[in-house]
Amino acid sequence: MTDPGNLSSALSKTIGRMLRPLVKLLMLKGITYTGLLSLLKKTYVEVAHREHDFQLDNKRQTDSRISLLTGVHRKEVKRIREELDNPLTEKEIKASISAQMMAKWLGHPEFTDENGNPRALHRDHKIELSFSDLVFDISRDKHPRSILDDWLNQKLVTIDEENKIHLIQDGYTASEDIEEKLFFAGKNISEHLETVTHNLTTSESPRFDRAVYYHHLSGSSVDKIERLAKAELLKAMKSINKKAAELQLQDAEQDIKRRHSVHIGGYYAQSLAADESDE
Repeated sequence: MTDPGNLSSALSKTIGRMLRPLVKLLMLKGITYTGLLSLLKKTYVEVAHREHDFQLDNKRQTDSRISLLTGVHRKEVKRIREELDNPLTEKEIKASISAQMMAKWLGHPEFTDENGNPRALHRDHKIELSFSDLVFDISRDKHPRSILDDWLNQKLVTIDEENKIHLIQDGYTASEDIEEKLFFAGKNISEHLETVTHNLTTSESPRFDRAVYYHHLSGSSVDKIERLAKAELLKAMKSINKKAAELQLQDAEQDIKRRHSVHIGGYYAQSLAADESDE
């Protein structure tokens, strides 16, 4: 049996490693320890309030129970719960819609040809299979022209002499806008940590979470590995996206009581040899 003291020590060490890049980001953005405390308090309350793991069967989650679970004073719990509604900003909505559009254009049978490549879409919304069709398949709240202008500016698409729009990127990446970058960073890191939490806290089959790591490499070798990683990970993402789009289309026609979401990602990281002492 694992000694509780050793387990606590190992967990603390793991959390410390997880937090170091986050603390680095906070410090680079001018956010101090005291500035993080209020957000941390709010997050504790939000998790206890919304996650089923902390709710009793057939019982309403009370301020007192959340206070007991989190250590946050009951009066503070009440105030925070009343402020939990935190809708997406316009830039976050745009980023989310763009990512969904790109995924559909790259993987959905309607928007890909017989070789699996994205079709050219008409600019004129009156012609079948237009860029507007793609936009409105995802959201009716955004005007296709504004999204097209943004994509042209980001060099994600081009328009030919026949007024057809061609996708020239393999996936949507956030523009230089920091708000968009932060939106995707939070989404991706959150989902990765959900996988880590699942694997550490349940007896169910572990979710896939693998990495390859090597030390003592030259700069040129690292460059070669990075190019290979980008190419292979992108190829895997495109293949998974295509299959997910096909299955989503099939599932839409079935009466399914509980519908699920998936989030699959890959990452590449490198550091100087000085960091090896932490391994």
